[in-house]
Amino acid sequence: MTVTRNQLMREVMANLEEAGFEFSSQCDVRPSCFDLVARKGEQLILVKVLSNIDALTKDDAVALQQVALFFNATALVVGERARRGVLEDGTAYKRYGVFTVTPPSFHSVTTDGQAPREFIQRGGRFVAIDGVRLREARNSRRMTKEQLAECVEVSTRAILAYEKDEMDVSSEVAARLEEVLETDLIIPIDILRKPVGRKHLDRSRLPRDIPGLEKRVNEFFERLGMKVLWTDRAPFHVAAKEEGPPLLTSIGSLKSLNLHKRVEILKSVSKVAESSAIIVVEEGKAEEQVSDLPVIRQLELDEIDKPSELKRIIEERSGI
Repeated sequence: MTVTRNQLMREVMANLEEAGFEFSSQCDVRPSCFDLVARKGEQLILVKVLSNIDALTKDDAVALQQVALFFNATALVVGERARRGVLEDGTAYKRYGVFTVTPPSFHSVTTDGQAPREFIQRGGRFVAIDGVRLREARNSRRMTKEQLAECVEVSTRAILAYEKDEMDVSSEVAARLEEVLETDLIIPIDILRKPVGRKHLDRSRLPRDIPGLEKRVNEFFERLGMKVLWTDRAPFHVAAKEEGPPLLTSIGSLKSLNLHKRVEILKSVSKVAESSAIIVVEEGKAEEQVSDLPVIRQLELDEIDKPSELKRIIEERSGI
């Protein structure tokens, strides 16, 4: 029986609660590259829930990884099936670089600490191996990289990449490596591992069609010397930071119903992410708060020259 996305969402939330995670309300603004933000201790996860994982577009996957990288969080998709059929429990899938698992697998990882030992992506089945152990085993047998490569029928460059954990290893090659070196090399796949910097995830260049006020806010944070992430696929429009959790900013008009809907979600997301949040509005005189979030008028941006001044305004208007 096909499970609806709403059913999957409820199951994922129940899993998170059982595992002791705090999580946000559902980010049901569209488009959004994630549906939930969940935290347990230092572990922060951005979760996208899909009945059919083929619905994950490349743009959404890239945006999800960009936001996760900026937040020092893990990006994860939970789904039930793909075009070719139902997904396997106990196995991870990779779509556009994002790990995807079934709800039972998600439960195993978050609650039981049981990580998958294999993942599937275009090109076949792959595993993770211990690169250090591989190098040590090769050296203990006094084998060169060239000799080992010839034995397992891969290139010397591949052996070097395996030892540096820079290349995915097919299940077949991993089995041959273990047979030749007579040692266990395959390790569980840490799908909750925090992201590392990737050049292709850089969003330093803004698109040409970015709305004027969003562009102005982006330039404002850059003028203050802060790192900035603009996105059109999240409950916020701009995130900025010096160090630590980013400041989340939603932008628009106080007359907009969409902005007010975003504010409630933004409050929930910022609380779980342990971030601050503000609203930058277009019109003249603004209220100091909307749903307890501080408001800054666009005309005030030119008067703020330092991050410390911005922090003071946020604290005053938050009642801190």
